[in-house]
Amino acid sequence: MIRNFKNNSFSEILLDLKFIPVERFIKMYQKQSIDYSLCEKAPKMLILFNKYRNIIIRNIETVSQYTQTIEFLILQYKLNLILKSKENFLNELEIRREFQKSSDFAASSDLLNKLNESLVLNKKKLEYLKEDYFKQKNRIDQFKITLNNLRLKVEELTKQKKEYFSKINKITREMGGNSNNQDHKSEDILEFDENLTNAQRIRALQKRARETQNEINRINSRFSKTKLKYEEFKPLFETYEQDYQKIIEMIELDEKKISELESKLDSKINLSRNSMPLDNIKLQSIRTIQEIENDIKEADSEIKDISFHGIDPKNFNKCTNKIKEFDKSLIDNESKIKINKNIGELKGVFKAYQKFEILVDELESIINKFLVEVNLKASFRLLLSKDNQKFIIELSFIRNNKESTDFNELTTPEKVFFVIILYISFELQIDKHNIIFSNLFIPVKFNKAGSIFRTIRKIIPIFEKEKNFGEFNLIFIFSNLEMKKEVKNLKIIKIQ
Repeated sequence: MIRNFKNNSFSEILLDLKFIPVERFIKMYQKQSIDYSLCEKAPKMLILFNKYRNIIIRNIETVSQYTQTIEFLILQYKLNLILKSKENFLNELEIRREFQKSSDFAASSDLLNKLNESLVLNKKKLEYLKEDYFKQKNRIDQFKITLNNLRLKVEELTKQKKEYFSKINKITREMGGNSNNQDHKSEDILEFDENLTNAQRIRALQKRARETQNEINRINSRFSKTKLKYEEFKPLFETYEQDYQKIIEMIELDEKKISELESKLDSKINLSRNSMPLDNIKLQSIRTIQEIENDIKEADSEIKDISFHGIDPKNFNKCTNKIKEFDKSLIDNESKIKINKNIGELKGVFKAYQKFEILVDELESIINKFLVEVNLKASFRLLLSKDNQKFIIELSFIRNNKESTDFNELTTPEKVFFVIILYISFELQIDKHNIIFSNLFIPVKFNKAGSIFRTIRKIIPIFEKEKNFGEFNLIFIFSNLEMKKEVKNLKIIKIQ
């Protein structure tokens, strides 16, 4: 008979009360009620996650392969550019050596180098000064804008004040001509109550004129202070401006001299004798032999580094093959890198997972209503297994609101108490009107008569004071357990 009430899924949960596989919890709910069948889909969320993770990993590999292909193409292109640059350097070196044979060329070249050095130096000075100069220029411009705005505002307010006085004079003249004539429909630029007398209108206009004058005084005061700051700052800005313009003039002068000297050198070079094109050689960049040789060494070093990857500048077949390989890989693995979205399936799985989370939270809440009697608090945490293949529930406890522990570290009475209220909480959660519990439902190691009856004595009062528990009936069936002391409010029926 007892077997008819026993839930084997509950026994499976008791196998390990530290890390509980989610499937055991779901089986427990499914055994109890068909309403919880939706929870069966909850673990599928992990399957979907792993599926999408594998697709993302494959996409990362594809992007990596694509990046490597592009990098190979860039290296091929870069190698050819460096080889072309090296060719230009060698031509420049030969021209430079030819120049050195002529003292005239040597002197001109030396002067050109000095001009270039001066140009570089002045450009650096300009770069250093540029930020500070424009910072100060912005400040001086801001002063000017502010002063101009204040001046315009004063002009506007002065005009407005004159209009007030003009209106006062007009009303006064009207009063002198006909004191009883209070025509308020005249061309009035102001809005007044039609019931105001002329005297009241004059006072209102005088008040506005005074307020306007006060505003003019305030703006004039601000104008004076701003003007004073402007005059104090102006000499500093003028110094920056003079330095800035001076450097610009020096740069322009250097560039002009360099251009003139280049023209003279160009006219003296015998292109036919050197039998080499000079179009790609900028005379401005005619440098010392050491500088040119340094560039050649640097080019050789870069060529060596790129050639290490097995790139032949004259053979583009390897690049073409890499592109074909990538294209084939993309076609062959299309199904592995494409995410096929099944919105209906996703919604169903997420809904099941959310429902299961809610069930676990509700169960935790019910359990903690009992555990407070033994100064414990339980916590259920949904985690992933170490291999990321399963969901598990980590069960932990806090004793006396401060000491963290797990089920294995509980005392025997605490373990028995928790096992019993875990079962009862399951039954409460699924709204079973008659909750039947037997010591035969739990492993032998928890069949401790003293601990079982102490647990019952503690939980019965909770059912009496909790409003939501009042409609449930507790039925305990004990086998081979002696009750030495009766439990209050527990009706006992002995069956032989």
